[in-house]
Amino acid sequence: MMKRRKNSAYSCFLGAVAALTLGLPQSSAAATETVRAMPAVQGLEAPIWGIEPPVLYLAPRESQPFLAGRTALMAALLRAGETGPARMRVLIELAEFHFAHGMIPEALSILSEVRGPQVPPAHGLRAAALELALGLFDPLGRPLTERAANLLAPHYAKWPDQPLLLVMSDLRAGACAKAAPGLRAAFERLQRFPEVAREQALPALLECAIDDRQWQLARDIASRFEDHVTLHDSPALHFLLGKVAEAGDAPLAAFDSYALAQSGSDRWGHRARRALVDLGLRQDALSSAEAADLLALETEIWRGDAAAADTLGDLAALQEIAGDPVAAVETYGRLRQRHPGTDQAQGAQQKAQHLIGKLYEQGASGEISLSAFMALHARIAPWFRFTADYALSAERFADGFLAAGATTVAAQEFATIRDHLTAAQDLGLFAPLPGQLDRLAVKEAEALLQGGQFEALGLRLAEPPRPEEPALAARLALVSARYLDETGQRAALLSASAAEAPEQVLRLRAQARFERGEWPEAQAAYAALAARTGADLPLPDAIRYLLAAHRSGDVATAADLVGRFAALTDLPEWTEIAATLTAQVPELLPLRQDAARRRIDSAQDMLDTLSAPRSVN
Repeated sequence: MMKRRKNSAYSCFLGAVAALTLGLPQSSAAATETVRAMPAVQGLEAPIWGIEPPVLYLAPRESQPFLAGRTALMAALLRAGETGPARMRVLIELAEFHFAHGMIPEALSILSEVRGPQVPPAHGLRAAALELALGLFDPLGRPLTERAANLLAPHYAKWPDQPLLLVMSDLRAGACAKAAPGLRAAFERLQRFPEVAREQALPALLECAIDDRQWQLARDIASRFEDHVTLHDSPALHFLLGKVAEAGDAPLAAFDSYALAQSGSDRWGHRARRALVDLGLRQDALSSAEAADLLALETEIWRGDAAAADTLGDLAALQEIAGDPVAAVETYGRLRQRHPGTDQAQGAQQKAQHLIGKLYEQGASGEISLSAFMALHARIAPWFRFTADYALSAERFADGFLAAGATTVAAQEFATIRDHLTAAQDLGLFAPLPGQLDRLAVKEAEALLQGGQFEALGLRLAEPPRPEEPALAARLALVSARYLDETGQRAALLSASAAEAPEQVLRLRAQARFERGEWPEAQAAYAALAARTGADLPLPDAIRYLLAAHRSGDVATAADLVGRFAALTDLPEWTEIAATLTAQVPELLPLRQDAARRRIDSAQDMLDTLSAPRSVN
């Protein structure tokens, strides 16, 4: 059964490429593209321009089994001593031995010891050449060392192994178009390398040949898959069959091939699952929402590399298209978290912030309900708390809820934003905007005051901010004064300086004096408030000012106030009351003293009618 399936797959592939071969030119030229010149091999005392790196031939040794061969090399290493050329030579042989047996990480680890001024130039070139080959065939894709990358420079163009290694370097960087001219030479040279290298290189060479429409070369490369147990019925082969089918405009055949490959746990299986989604979208077999569901599963199956980051980015784009911008923002958040410092993460931050701005604008303008606004905020906030831009959006959320009367939600959010900004500053992530922490602290205090949460407000004011902005300092002073007034701490309220106090604070202090019956002090406090407001002193304040002056025995001030505040003359019977207060009664009929007193006292009743107790205008 397996043999029939394998033969069927190969027949499919060879038939597809044969149909596309006719009339299409092939390229068998070696790589000719010049790369930027690099410095000489690291570890050499001077550039050795007359010496080429050795030709690599790393086919497995057949003379000894692995354990016997390794034992012999380790014994030779012990005899070579701790330093010197002999030890360097044996280490290189030991690395070649491990590479020949498919143990690339071990070989790279061994070569890391072949460094320093004690390495002869010839040994240095040999080690660099081997390190380059190991690095390019490393399944982990770790960066090349400097001395290895140097051998890709034009100076070593006559080195017989460079065409293969240049092609593998280009394919590793995703530059198939650059590698395409050298594919034939690279494929032919590959046969001198170990099986592990061939297994790594053949799928990449075949894919580039397919993408470059080199169908005869693709057929030749594919024929070598049967030589390798890990390739002959692999997800790589079936995925590449799918690409050939798509190139031949056969979507059903492509689907079948991708479906065979999608069960793989390697990157070819991942690519096949991605290809199925892309094919479904192109053929209108999947909706955006269905494709998003499939990609969401794939983001949990495949993680850790650039392809995983691209999958998250594509998922977010599909979620936005499907009409779920909140889910898209969450996905961008996952991308930033799983792939920090990458270009994809930077792009995700920008795209997410754009969506967040639109969502929070809708919430602030009332386009969405408060409950929906709160729900989306709860989903988005955990992913973006430690970003400077999001702090401003979260502040808009808190402002909106404060305006709606949800003072507890607003106060908690202001405090949370401030805590995260402070933590970000302490961790060196970014600095808050000038005055941002103070503004949030004042807003939190205002929300607590508005909600009557005096215990929490007292804790906040125990260590108050010190805003430098005058308007912000005035708002904080007002909150402090109202807190003292509401909690009955009149002595503390009255002891504060009035020099820089805002108008509302002056009013609170004057009211406190008035209610305590401290008439001279109340008169002075209202005088300070009147000096601040001028002729615009509100009616309730003017009445209290006049009563305080009268009860202080200051008839002259009371008489002056009658004329200064024109609004007072609109009150019923004010002529009689004012005449009694000022002892100037030429227009009045004679009144009994007790009747006059009752009318004087009625001014306080008017005050209660005109304004609620302790109201701040």
